[in-house]
Amino acid sequence: MFEAKQRTVADIATMFATEDPAFNYFHAELFSCIPPEPQKFSEFISALRIKRAAFPNSHPATAVLGNLASCVPLQSKQVMAVMDDGQLKILAQLSELKLPECNYFALISPVENIDGRTSYAMGIESINFIRSLIALAFGKLPFYTWVADFDFNANGVLAMRGDIVRLPMHGDLFRIVDAALMNEIAERLAVQQADYRKRLQRACNFFDSALGQKDEAFRFSSYWIALEIIVGGKSDAIRSKLSVAYGQQNKSFANENLFFKEIEGIRNNLIHKGDFGLLTSYQERLMQLYFWDIVIHEIGLKPRGLALLFARSGLVAEEKNRVV
Repeated sequence: MFEAKQRTVADIATMFATEDPAFNYFHAELFSCIPPEPQKFSEFISALRIKRAAFPNSHPATAVLGNLASCVPLQSKQVMAVMDDGQLKILAQLSELKLPECNYFALISPVENIDGRTSYAMGIESINFIRSLIALAFGKLPFYTWVADFDFNANGVLAMRGDIVRLPMHGDLFRIVDAALMNEIAERLAVQQADYRKRLQRACNFFDSALGQKDEAFRFSSYWIALEIIVGGKSDAIRSKLSVAYGQQNKSFANENLFFKEIEGIRNNLIHKGDFGLLTSYQERLMQLYFWDIVIHEIGLKPRGLALLFARSGLVAEEKNRVV
């Protein structure tokens, strides 16, 4: 599948079509490419022969090395906003993009496009696999920085891929509108010891990473790492600290009242089995509230029972009933 030759996107589409005529729409990820010996890297890519069956999901991908600046003449930016009339809208802006003339490394895989709706899952998985495999030989230098994504069809007609946007769901709507609580937390944090402040900052760095993470498995993992850092332990330590934050010595309190066993199950399936389904909005909101319930307890404030308020709000049950 791999040849380091400069081609048009139409050439690449034709190559895929010879393998499977059903492949008629494609997703590409473009990277800066800075291997220390470009010729050796080019020869290495040309020598690879990776069959479709070798991909874990049996879905192919290929790579192209060369000056691909002209492949991405446009860029698309989407912004979700609440308008003056209170309506939630997704706004899009298409603009000209002129990339520097230099060599790039593109990873490309077929994706499913039906009636204008595109499913990227298998294509992105295959790109992820081949990046991981190539990194065995050259580390991250062949794809040192992400440059652009673009799509194209069997005729080589380009399409700009907008950001994947998840509309707000039930869990996103649960709010703690309590400025006094925010101020109490801030005042108490100001007098904490340096070691605790350092640990909290590191945990908040992962929490922040989760908020901006598009991939749901990575988002979940970032929240979970934040929880492990703040309690200084793993699943059982989180469960214990969370229960104690509610004045309960029996750590099963978190399982029975705060859906912690469900959240822990996601972690176990991901880490031990490699399985990950859907991170719902209520699961994400619970993890956010676990974190602050624990912090509020650790800095000696009166417990607010944030996660319990959410668990009993009815929003979790509503979303559970909607998720198939």
